[in-house]
Amino acid sequence: MTNFFASKGAAYINELRQSMASFVGMASGVLSDGILSDIEIEFLNTWLSENDAIAYEWPGDVIHGRLKAALADGIISASEREYLVYTLQLLVSGDFEKLTEDVHVEELYFDQDAKIEFSNSLFCFTGDFVFGPRSVCAQFTERKGGSISERINNKLDYLVIGSLGSKEWKQGSFGTKIDEAMKYKNNGELIKLIPEDIWVNQL
Repeated sequence: MTNFFASKGAAYINELRQSMASFVGMASGVLSDGILSDIEIEFLNTWLSENDAIAYEWPGDVIHGRLKAALADGIISASEREYLVYTLQLLVSGDFEKLTEDVHVEELYFDQDAKIEFSNSLFCFTGDFVFGPRSVCAQFTERKGGSISERINNKLDYLVIGSLGSKEWKQGSFGTKIDEAMKYKNNGELIKLIPEDIWVNQL
């Protein structure tokens, strides 16, 4: 019985590797002319959707998340396209370390149960986001009636933290913005720390 499961596990891992190699090959192909068209973005997204084993495994989950985010509103902006090109180039080059710095952000002092009130609230973003560049995250927040601050202050309602790691977090630091927000919270301010997935689910 043990050999059976070991054999199945080995076969599954081998299939994942082959599928990922195929996806990397496709990514390399679409980047060969230096242009990433809407059709190519939709093709890669569809392929990952049909190969969900990769779409839910590292690093396919990151790639798929960014593709879906770019296609979410039906319009792929220049910044979203550049972000996708950058992400795929890291995948093709095998620079996974730089892609997400090897780690996802740990649950710090998140307000997991917070209900986000977008209208007339002040938001700040920190970290790297699966959803897309911070500028895109800000745009979606503003569409819901929120305002954006580049800095932490006592008027801030929400600090949204990207679900991808960074060098600062990897080395044990929470990062300047998180550190400042925690100081305000400890002084009685009502700033809420929101993880990316909670923010996305309430958009």
